Amino acid sequence: MNDSDDEVRTLWHELTGAVTHPAARARCADIVFTLRLANPRDAAEQAARGYLDLVGGSLRMTEQSHALLRAWTLARSVKLVPLVQQVASVMFDTAQDALTRQDDPYVFVYLLDVLTAKQKKNAQPVDPRVDYLLDRALLTYTDTHIVAHVARLVRRRAVGDDSRIRKASEAEVMAYLNDADQATDAIVIRNHLSNAASRARQLNVPELEKVAVSRLQSAPSVDWATIGTEIKIPNALFRSYLRPFERADSWLAALGYWFHTDSPSGTLAVNERTARDVFNQSVFSRLATTVMFGDNDLPKRVLGDDDDALQRELIRIETMNIHLHGIVLADALDLIKTRFGIPSFEDLNVSLVESGVHPDFARPLAKAFILYWVGEFEASAHIAAPKVEAAARALLLELNEPLYRTAVGDKSGQFPGLGVLLDPLTENDFDPDWSRFLATFLLGEGMNVRNLIAHGFMREVGRETAALGLRAFALLALITSGDAVDRDEASVRTALANPHGASPRSWRQRAVNAARAAWIELRR
Repeated sequence: MNDSDDEVRTLWHELTGAVTHPAARARCADIVFTLRLANPRDAAEQAARGYLDLVGGSLRMTEQSHALLRAWTLARSVKLVPLVQQVASVMFDTAQDALTRQDDPYVFVYLLDVLTAKQKKNAQPVDPRVDYLLDRALLTYTDTHIVAHVARLVRRRAVGDDSRIRKASEAEVMAYLNDADQATDAIVIRNHLSNAASRARQLNVPELEKVAVSRLQSAPSVDWATIGTEIKIPNALFRSYLRPFERADSWLAALGYWFHTDSPSGTLAVNERTARDVFNQSVFSRLATTVMFGDNDLPKRVLGDDDDALQRELIRIETMNIHLHGIVLADALDLIKTRFGIPSFEDLNVSLVESGVHPDFARPLAKAFILYWVGEFEASAHIAAPKVEAAARALLLELNEPLYRTAVGDKSGQFPGLGVLLDPLTENDFDPDWSRFLATFLLGEGMNVRNLIAHGFMREVGRETAALGLRAFALLALITSGDAVDRDEASVRTALANPHGASPRSWRQRAVNAARAAWIELRR
C-alpha cells in the first residue's frame, strides 16, 4: 500500500464513501486510516463500526472475531472511549456465544486474551463477568492447548487468589494426563506424561507432578526403530592409521604414536561447516520437533530453535567421527599388545612419570591401560572417565583460575564438574578440537559416557569406548606437570593449545627419557 500511486490512493478514498457492504466499508476505511488519507480519527471510527457490523452476519465466527480484534485496536489507537466500551461488550457476547456453542475455541481464547490484558492507567475496568467465563471454560474445553491458554488467562486475572490459580494449574496438568490416558502409542504416552510432569513443576503442583512422574516411569516400553546406514571405509584408511604402530620398534614408541593421534571428534571448523550444510538442506529438521530420550526411555530434552537443531547436527557428526576413531584407537592398542605383549604396570607407570605426568595421574592411567589390555574394558573405563575431570581441574588450578564454589549457609563448598571446567580451559587456549571431543564423548549433550559410567547406566563397555576413555584421560594427564611450580601460566597455555603433542622438555629430560626407554627394553 505504501508504494501505491496517487490515483490508487484517491480511488480508495472515494470507495470508502461509496461501498455499502460492512466488510468493504471496514477495509476501505482501514486503508484510509493506515495511509493517513483523511482525518485518522474519523477513518478509524468508520472502519471500527464497519467491523462491528460484521458481527452476527453470515461470516464464520473466526472471521467475526478477527474483525472485532481489529475494531478494538482501531478504537483504542485514537482513544474513542465509548466505541472501545461498545466493542468490548460485543467481544464479551461473542466469546460467551462461542463458549456456549463450543464453536472454534480459539475465538474464545483470542477475545478473552484481549479483554483480560493489562490495561493502561485510567483505563476502564475489566468486566467482572470475564472471570465467570474463564472458570466455565476450564470445565468446558478438553483440548490441551486451549485449556493451557485459558489457565494462563485465569492466572493472569487471579493474582493474589491462590485458590483460583491452583485450580487453573491443576486443570492444565490434568489435560496432559488425560491426553496420556487417551493415547495408545508408547512414545506419545511418554511425551504427554513428560509434559504433565514438567508443567506441574513449573506451576508448583507437586502432587500432580508425583503422579505424572510415577506414571512416566511405569509407562509402556517404547519400540525403538533403528535406521541403519552403510558407510564404506577404505582399508587404506586403517592401514595408514596403523602403519606407525606396525613399524614401531618398542611398545613405548608405539604408545608414543598413540598419544599423538588427533582429536577423535575431528576438526571443529570442518564439522561446523558440514553440520551447517546438512542442516540448511534438510527441511524436515526445521519443521519437526525433536525430543531427546535418555535412560529407561525417559524424555530428556526438547530441541527448541534452529540453533539447538544445528548444535545437535554438529554433535551427530562428531559422534560418528568418535565411533570411527574408537575402532582405530582400539585396533592400535590391540596391535601394541600383539606385537610387544602387555608391559608391566611398573614399567608403564615409571615411563609416564619420567615423561612428566603427575604421579597422581600416571598411576591410574597405567592401571587403566593394563586393564584394557587384559580385556577388562569396563574396569578400564571406570578408572579413566572420572579422572578426566580431575586432570582438567588440576590444569586450571595451575593457572589459578577461580573455580572453587565456597560454602554458603549449610551448603558445602565444592569444585564444579567437567561441563563447567571446559569453558575456562578453552578460554586459556585449550585446543577447541579436543574440547569438543571431551564434551561430546563425556557430557550429557553428546554420548554422556562420563555420567552413564558414574551412575551405573552403561550396561556394557566395549573396547572402542574403553579406548576412547583412555584417549580422553591420557590427553589431559600427559600435559599435567609433576612439579607445577616449575611452570608458569604461559607454559600451561602452550600445553593446552597443543595437547596431543609432547610438552616442551629440556635436553636433559629427553636424554633421561631415552635412557629410561632403553633400560625398559633391556629388561624385557
